[in-house]
Amino acid sequence: MVSPPPPLSPIEVQLITTATALINSLPKSTTPHLTDQSVSAAALSSTGRVFTGVNIFHFTGGPCAETIALGNAAAAGINSSHTSPSTDSDEKLVLMVAVASRGRGVVSPCGRCRQLLLDYHPGIRVIVRDGEERRVVGLQELLPYSYVWERERRRAGTEGLGTEGV
Repeated sequence: MVSPPPPLSPIEVQLITTATALINSLPKSTTPHLTDQSVSAAALSSTGRVFTGVNIFHFTGGPCAETIALGNAAAAGINSSHTSPSTDSDEKLVLMVAVASRGRGVVSPCGRCRQLLLDYHPGIRVIVRDGEERRVVGLQELLPYSYVWERERRRAGTEGLGTEGV
């Protein structure tokens, strides 16, 4: 028998509350089918700062809320695995959650966002829904058998390839 996940910490619950408030603050649409897939995301840094993002659904696609939150964190100086640590701070993202519109609650990141989190913030933990339970998982559990660009480059002996302009 599998034991239930441990209860969420107050900080984890607050991050969900922040993302929920953000998605609920969107103006109500007269065409709900256009907002059915809107999602908000909130990311917590190691110093307690919170960065948010929201996507607005459009049939042409667009960036996910998690991507927007990551961009907002980067713009505020948060370090990632692709940046040199700031001399002022080694602040990094430690926790993320996404919440869907129309009262659907916590949702797991899509595959592209999982890979993006792994590439830029491999130590981040993510709040996900597991059936009716919410739990916190690391990227190894969220994305098993993952593709890691740096590891594959080293294995292939191509450390200098494909890094121009990065």
